[in-house]
Amino acid sequence: MASKLTVVVIGAAVAGIKVSHGLLKQVPSVRVILINPHKDYYFNIASPRVMAKPDAFPDNQYLLPIEDAFSNYPAHSFQFIQGTVTDIEPESKQVVIAGSKVSLISYDYLVVASGSTTSATIGKESALVPFKATVSGSLASAIKEAQEAIQKANSIIIGGAGAVGVEFAGELAEAWAGRGEKSPSISLVPATEHVFPRLNDAAGMAAERLLKEKGVQLLLSRKVTKSEQDQAAKKWIVTLDSGEVLTADLYVSTTGVTPNSSFIPSIFLDKDGWLEVDDQLRVQAAVNDGKCTIYALGDITSHPYRDGYRITDQVPVIVTNLKSEITGRGRRATYSPSDKAMAIVPVGKSGGTGQFGSWVPWSFLVAFLKGRDFFISRASSFIRE
Repeated sequence: MASKLTVVVIGAAVAGIKVSHGLLKQVPSVRVILINPHKDYYFNIASPRVMAKPDAFPDNQYLLPIEDAFSNYPAHSFQFIQGTVTDIEPESKQVVIAGSKVSLISYDYLVVASGSTTSATIGKESALVPFKATVSGSLASAIKEAQEAIQKANSIIIGGAGAVGVEFAGELAEAWAGRGEKSPSISLVPATEHVFPRLNDAAGMAAERLLKEKGVQLLLSRKVTKSEQDQAAKKWIVTLDSGEVLTADLYVSTTGVTPNSSFIPSIFLDKDGWLEVDDQLRVQAAVNDGKCTIYALGDITSHPYRDGYRITDQVPVIVTNLKSEITGRGRRATYSPSDKAMAIVPVGKSGGTGQFGSWVPWSFLVAFLKGRDFFISRASSFIRE
């Protein structure tokens, strides 16, 4: 029996997991090796509620064993390695791994799905609040420590007002509503005129109304320029571009994302550290005479729109093109990101807002679709096929 070609997939969030399933089903001649720092998949869609309301869900609903999602495949076709990729060696077609019994893995084809991180997730100029999976250490411990810190706090400043910032503020306001005499304080600081700068104004104003009803203070059109923790006073000091200086028990940044690309050769990256890909999701600098052995998808790529739902369109492109590359048959697929906005953003359990094209959904519909449980009842469907 001929040896199987090996496809190594780096990263086991939705992008890496879905690609692995697709390859195993459509290209049975390959062996897939999936590498991830943690043994569990983190259903971080629900992270705003997980962080603000520790008792909302048991941890086995948002931390799901990755290997269990691949239990139906034969051992010779799939392998999961828990470890952190520290280097890619394109010339020898190998990846270097730390924190695993296996330190070096050879590949025939490589798929990079390492995603992005946030300031809060790594605790950079922010309290450590893992809205995404941490890149090192115990993920479960990081989540628990963040939950405990948030519960102990009585004042929180949230920097940024995209979906995560708004959702977290809404969840926190509900969680703290019964504190009474403690008079908890939640401030949301967006740099823009309205929250949701990528959505239309109607969506932003709807969210602002709901947040104000819950007692969240909105400091619109202000930008956080500096944030640091006073270790002696155990307070965060936050400076705004207006010159205002705010203090709180915690400062949580929700402003943007940065690439998980420290292990990727710089020749493959753009000036901001994102992995440059072409319309076939091939790593541009790795294309040689029309052939390529390195692909990428999800947040790590240089495509500007880093929304989770876009992975649905990217996965079949990768699978189709790898199948064509491996078998030498079939048309190749291309990916063209749409600039249309789509978002469902609960502001607490009973309402919310969002955008589908130009339509802003009714508050009760957002509550019904996502506000009830942040899709956690469907979490396993995100990683199983």
